[in-house]
Amino acid sequence: MAEYLRRRQLYVAERKDRVARAAVSAGSVVAVVAVAVSMFGIALGLSAVAVTQLVLGFVLVVLVVAAVRFFRSPPEIESWREDAEAERRTARALDRLARAGYTVLHDRALADSAGNVDHLVIGPSGAWVVETDAHRGPLRQNRAGLWAGKVPLRAMLGLVTWMGEEVTNQLLAELPDGWQLQVQPVVAFSRAELPHGLALLDGVVLLPAGGVADYILTAGVVLKPLDVAMLVDVAERVFPSYPVDDPAPTWPAMSRLRGILGR
Repeated sequence: MAEYLRRRQLYVAERKDRVARAAVSAGSVVAVVAVAVSMFGIALGLSAVAVTQLVLGFVLVVLVVAAVRFFRSPPEIESWREDAEAERRTARALDRLARAGYTVLHDRALADSAGNVDHLVIGPSGAWVVETDAHRGPLRQNRAGLWAGKVPLRAMLGLVTWMGEEVTNQLLAELPDGWQLQVQPVVAFSRAELPHGLALLDGVVLLPAGGVADYILTAGVVLKPLDVAMLVDVAERVFPSYPVDDPAPTWPAMSRLRGILGR
């Protein structure tokens, strides 16, 4: 969700920078269209009033088309909007875990990374990194990896695995000596169809978005209430809310992978 808001803000800011250039381009096109239509009307022997009306009509069409093209969100922004809506649905499903002693941290930033964790769940059954995937189509696996319809998910699974490891390492670095913790990465599919409703692939749990909360609740108890409280306190400090207003930093390799994937 935070990534969509940031990208939307960056796009709006960029569009503001293009206003003057777009106005000049539109004015040039309007002038050319006005001259061409006028000459055409005159060649047809139309009256001055008819020529003026014809020119105004074409100019209006050109301006409407230019405005629609200028203010229309590009396909990649619309794709991120759909992903953000899917994340919100997953967030609502996870928030009900609070009644069972869980804390859910949404849109959390990773240190030295331009990416973010969609949802970090901490409670009696441990710590979970939950990433939402909004691709459509049935899930299938072959030699090339996992697919949602015709979309390959190998890179996405690699990213989620890395996030689970990164969150684990950053938490352990701040916890007292002796702590044993392994954050479990989960992919919540909001649209894709899982043949059996649940799968484990390369250490990543694959679930329908609506079934993630139930799975976490039934995973067993590994943390005492005091341990949960300590872990939540550390997580809130180590993983702050993902910034939306600041310009996105540029980081190499894995930290930019989320942007490359285009969700």
